[in-house]
Amino acid sequence: MIVATPDLASLRNTKNILDAVKSRRANDALPKLVINQTGVAKRPEIPVKEFAAAVGQEPVLVLPFDPQLFGTASNNGQMLAEVQPNSRAAEGMRALAELVTGRTVSLAVKKSGLSFLPFLNRKAG
Repeated sequence: MIVATPDLASLRNTKNILDAVKSRRANDALPKLVINQTGVAKRPEIPVKEFAAAVGQEPVLVLPFDPQLFGTASNNGQMLAEVQPNSRAAEGMRALAELVTGRTVSLAVKKSGLSFLPFLNRKAG
């Protein structure tokens, strides 16, 4: 797995790593590419399509810059999916986990406090 930001230094380093892996491990699959911190305000960045074309590989995940989500999760010691389960970042990480492990991730369904009274959960028809 190679995680890079969409800037010139990361582009150069990613290209060098991929070239080294290709030459030394010709029979192995290439590492998966993740582009992190896209869309940072007032920061010049290389568009994802241009980044992928330059390194010769499409990213499996593009994570947006979301300091509120990542900061909250970090400060609370929580996973992204616990803070905002339906955020683009959490869903992307879930998809990446499925890709890497080959397993599907099921979302836990929250039970209401009255789940011990099943007749209250039935819809009136």
